[in-house]
Amino acid sequence: MEYVTTLSANDPIAITIGNFDGIHKGHQRLMQDLRVLAQGLNAKPVIVTFVPHTLLVVRPDIDLQCLTTLEEKLALTDRYGHISDSMVISFTPEVAKLSANDFLDSLRERFIIRGMVVGVDFSFGHNRMGDFNFLQHYGQEHDIVVQSIQLEAADQSRISSTRIRTLVREGNISEANALLGHPVIIGGMVVKGDQRGRIVGFPTANLLPEPHKLLPANGVYAARVHRGSMLERDGIYDNPVYNSVVNIGVRPTFDGQKRLVEAHLLDVDLDLYDRRITLELIARLRDERRFASIDALKAQITSDVQRARQIFQKEA
Repeated sequence: MEYVTTLSANDPIAITIGNFDGIHKGHQRLMQDLRVLAQGLNAKPVIVTFVPHTLLVVRPDIDLQCLTTLEEKLALTDRYGHISDSMVISFTPEVAKLSANDFLDSLRERFIIRGMVVGVDFSFGHNRMGDFNFLQHYGQEHDIVVQSIQLEAADQSRISSTRIRTLVREGNISEANALLGHPVIIGGMVVKGDQRGRIVGFPTANLLPEPHKLLPANGVYAARVHRGSMLERDGIYDNPVYNSVVNIGVRPTFDGQKRLVEAHLLDVDLDLYDRRITLELIARLRDERRFASIDALKAQITSDVQRARQIFQKEA
């Protein structure tokens, strides 16, 4: 079993295991309890996660698009879960075939595991036999403290990555952000476009998202733009932040076919080509639609910018 970790083999650890797509409020609650348990056990809190997402291996027939890349997941875990140590396991068909017992035995061969925190409905391993009852018995046998927590809920419904992915696909950014506890993010490199934004008076940075990255429904959004990678020391949280209006879609006014992510930065003109940036989506402004003329499109973008400014002013 191959993995990448921030740990040394001699570090006593308390762990939680999962895909953790999005690092939503439920994940954050889990990590809070993990930190408390780890402190009581004089151990480091650690998230154990997988690359790629396990469903891409066990269900290759589905077109899974994720809320977060691995890089984003680890950065959000640090910022919102306050856990800086991780173990990233390369998830392969061979790993998928491991029993829950063999999987944990493999971890214990390399690390000193003193505790574990999971959700009440958590299960893992081949045929998902590693449920909480299994973990309790395994913990008793190997002197590991195992705790479960009730999962966070909103509007009487459990907060889950699946639920949030549906909201994002629908373009319901406000509700998705509320369940995440942070904005929906899209990161990637800025690439050269066809300069149409500059021609109509609203130059854009054209973002190339990572593979398997979930994009919201086509439309126009208010977003904050950060320069740099989320994991760079001087990246997303230290560099200046720029307000922007972002269009996601095919630009039907220009008979576009390819789906694009284009960010028009307000009040600044920067050369971001070949630079990595991250967008934090704050609110959906409108659907994408075709306009009868370039002048009509320019008038609508001007209105979009004005509305976005009002949103940013309320947040300030």
